[in-house]
Amino acid sequence: MQDRKDILLPVFTRLGDYAAKYGVISEGELRWLIREALKSLTRDDRAELEKRLEGDLEDIIFRSITSRDDKISLFSPDMQTKVNYQGEIFYCLPTHRYMSAELEEAFLRWSALKNPVDTLKDVVIEFMNKAGYHIQEQKSSLLSGYRYIELFAIKSSEKHIRIAVLSSIKFVPRLMNDAITTTIDAIAVPTESTPAPFISFFREYDVGDTVIWVVDVEKRTLDPFIGIAPDDDIEANFANPEKARKAVSVWMKKMSMLDF
Repeated sequence: MQDRKDILLPVFTRLGDYAAKYGVISEGELRWLIREALKSLTRDDRAELEKRLEGDLEDIIFRSITSRDDKISLFSPDMQTKVNYQGEIFYCLPTHRYMSAELEEAFLRWSALKNPVDTLKDVVIEFMNKAGYHIQEQKSSLLSGYRYIELFAIKSSEKHIRIAVLSSIKFVPRLMNDAITTTIDAIAVPTESTPAPFISFFREYDVGDTVIWVVDVEKRTLDPFIGIAPDDDIEANFANPEKARKAVSVWMKKMSMLDF
């Protein structure tokens, strides 16, 4: 009789091919990949495997890939090297000498998955509507293969704002290198797991007169990160502007001490 674990061979093959292609995968992306790969199983197959393996199949496969002692198949990829980067956990192939560029790309892939620009866009539109603006135009474009959305919000002939909605603050440098940046007045990015990506960005880049806002999707709010709101009604609708600006001020002081 066929070993029911053999049913997982296509799952591990798919995950192994992905690991070999990229070398570095975030924990969030890896778990998402496992869930997607398991969709190929029937409900009965999954239930029987969970019974035999005594646990949740997604978690069992995750541990099989990322730990040394919990292997359930010879075909399971080995990604035991664990790295913390910008507040996220990443796993690397043991023979893979990861580079910062690969960690950066892995971070961006996960950001695009966990922070869909369409979800962020909806929160930004709600916010702008409350400030008295309506969205006259919106378009989706690609930035290094990743989607971003551009909104044109208008209140009057004198008050209009072009907003770029990105899946992470880490995408902003790429937008800055694009000619379209000259037409952008504001950039909206989501919150992150830790302040690390924002601090890194603040240290390394200058966006000139462009303002940057931070979107909290769960609370459906916006707050300032860099720059002064071009409209009093926008300022009035920020959730905690004083607290947000105070946090940035604290970062600046700490960075100045480190630089000194």
